[in-house]
Amino acid sequence: MKASIKYLSSYLPEKVVTNYDLEKTLDTNNDWIVTRTGIEERRIADKDESTADMAVKAVKKLKEKGAVIEDADAVIVATSTKSYTFPSTAGLIQKAFNIKNSCLSFDISAACSGYIYALNTAASLIESGECKKVLIIAAEKCSDILNWEDRSTAILFGDGVSSALLEASDDGKGIIATDIGSESNPDILIVKGGGSVSPITEENVLDKTNTIYMEGTEVFKKAVKTFDHTINKTIQNANLQLKDLSLIITHQANTRIMNAVAKSLSLTDDKFYVNIQKYGNTSAASVGIAFTEAFENGAIKEGDYVLLTAFGAGLTWGSALIKF
Repeated sequence: MKASIKYLSSYLPEKVVTNYDLEKTLDTNNDWIVTRTGIEERRIADKDESTADMAVKAVKKLKEKGAVIEDADAVIVATSTKSYTFPSTAGLIQKAFNIKNSCLSFDISAACSGYIYALNTAASLIESGECKKVLIIAAEKCSDILNWEDRSTAILFGDGVSSALLEASDDGKGIIATDIGSESNPDILIVKGGGSVSPITEENVLDKTNTIYMEGTEVFKKAVKTFDHTINKTIQNANLQLKDLSLIITHQANTRIMNAVAKSLSLTDDKFYVNIQKYGNTSAASVGIAFTEAFENGAIKEGDYVLLTAFGAGLTWGSALIKF
């Protein structure tokens, strides 16, 4: 029995912030941002639009496509920007859609790898027989944890949600191999304020310690090496080869990272689906947004092997190989 993805959806806020908009407040320009990152614009949620609010909109799109979620056995939300400390954002989704009271409902914190962690967890629950149907959501309001005066991070991130409904299937399709892991190296990509180490105070809010800090060069080097490792490990787990893959959808963090990964694997750039130019880095939601878009645009066909892969703070990583 495999976990098969039956429905996909995504939600992006209406507000578009272009690189030209950022030129007005930051010491940067459009050409520099595009050259360094590939990003041209990003979506930013309204101030009163919470992570859960955005997630609800993505799940409504699932339902509009015909998904029945009220009998889901589990709801998993991957997020680093949850609506409340507790209860879980997953619990808020469970309530919003009147999903049965006996379901599992919990959040996962794996930063940009969250969608893959959620897929892996959902697949494990289904393959074990514990669940028949699992709703996963990756939702991020990165704009709330950005220092909009720091050009090294403010240009990178956007807000968005991706969602999927997985069900048990015995037709040989679905998630056929996964790889997830982590390395204890938190300091190069971290939000230092807001947790129990540094609770929110007027002082640390003014100091911007409750915003994203990143050592970009170190993250870049780690990401390229890790993507190479997890992609190869996942296809080996499936007894396949790189040439068998129809499409690779990476976490949309930086086009230079994706190009470096393609070079490392001796693959052409057209093997990789890219939409970072429109949305920036939406953290956990990123892979799922690109996955949904690729499917809806016809870039994925029946019989294709599609590999999703991500790398994020922690450091975390993961890949999932899906047969359509």
